[in-house]
Amino acid sequence: MAVFWSGLLYDPGQDRTPEGFEPLAHRVVNRFDPAGIDASPGRRLRAFATMVCRGESGIAVAPAAHCAQLPVWPDRDVTYAALLGIVERDPDLGSLRGMLSELPLRIGAYGPLITSLPEEPQRSNRDPDLHPALQDLGDEINEDIREALESIDDQHAWYPGIDEGIDPVTDDHVRLVIWALQRELDRELRTGSGSMSSLSPLPAAPLAALPWDVQRALAERRRWRYRQWGIGRDQWEKGVWNLWDVPADPDYLPRRSARLTAA
Repeated sequence: MAVFWSGLLYDPGQDRTPEGFEPLAHRVVNRFDPAGIDASPGRRLRAFATMVCRGESGIAVAPAAHCAQLPVWPDRDVTYAALLGIVERDPDLGSLRGMLSELPLRIGAYGPLITSLPEEPQRSNRDPDLHPALQDLGDEINEDIREALESIDDQHAWYPGIDEGIDPVTDDHVRLVIWALQRELDRELRTGSGSMSSLSPLPAAPLAALPWDVQRALAERRRWRYRQWGIGRDQWEKGVWNLWDVPADPDYLPRRSARLTAA
């Protein structure tokens, strides 16, 4: 997922390293790329930081891809956590809070929502992306897929689903989710190690080969992940999400960053 800021004052000296790592809560606003390996905790803070940029005249927020940057704060040395607090409480920033409560869920051209398996599915070169500030959500779903694939080699691998906190998932919805996830995997085919990019890539992992209970658990986890970011059926159908519905969850740490940092 692309980061859409331009003209940032990014200082390479602030690269995140094990020796110089500083959590977002204490880090001065500069540039935050959630697609990188950054083990900063905070669910809402990480989403907010993705939409923040630093320019010559201070700090600005861009609520959606390719939209105008809105000046917020003249102090270029404010931390991400302090800036989030300012946006949450400053009475003069009510219009910005309103914009952050109606963010586009999907970025890019897309047609009607697919609610059932199509009889003749059409393969597209690109599907709409999640809003860049939801990169962590996409990564969590990818981690769930990665863990589910362990059951292809081990039919007895423990892969629990979700029993509470989500609407029941029907068998038809499980099939639709597995098909949709497979479509994304097929669209992002990787090239084999040591091969030329012009050669045929390796096939995507076959999600339909997963045991049925694992497929169901994966569909349940996907629905649960969206709920963790405050996105339910209504938000999904309307194509909007609300930053203020994302729990602050200050101890949240993306599993991908935790796994890669440990490695």
